[in-house]
Amino acid sequence: METTTFTALCQRAGRWWAIRVPQIEGLAAQVRSLDQAEMMTRQSIARTLGVPPETIKVEVRTETSNPVTEALRAREAARQAADAAVQATRVAIESLLHDGCTVRDMAILLGLTPAEIAQFAPELQSQDGASGSSSPPLTPQPG
Repeated sequence: METTTFTALCQRAGRWWAIRVPQIEGLAAQVRSLDQAEMMTRQSIARTLGVPPETIKVEVRTETSNPVTEALRAREAARQAADAAVQATRVAIESLLHDGCTVRDMAILLGLTPAEIAQFAPELQSQDGASGSSSPPLTPQPG
């Protein structure tokens, strides 16, 4: 079944969220809570166009205030920085393993605990502080 994607632009209006769909002139809806926007918009579009709701995909977008926009940017920057830190830590541990460092020394050098080092290199958990000779590419384990 083919689906068509529509955009639901949501803006705060008092205690409600006002929704407009730019692809359909005059189509508007409102919801109390933003988590209802996708379903309500899909139902409104289906009624207006006379098509089954399951043929409609809705992308909810909010028209946000400056503090919200800044918070979203900062959160995205923090996520990217965290990803970069994980990758840099992985590379550093691989290098330190290659150089023969112990887990305890790696922990001190990287400002981590031995348990945190083991999240990046699970094969080190049983080595009781000893270093390994060579290791496969590291992937962090869920902690």
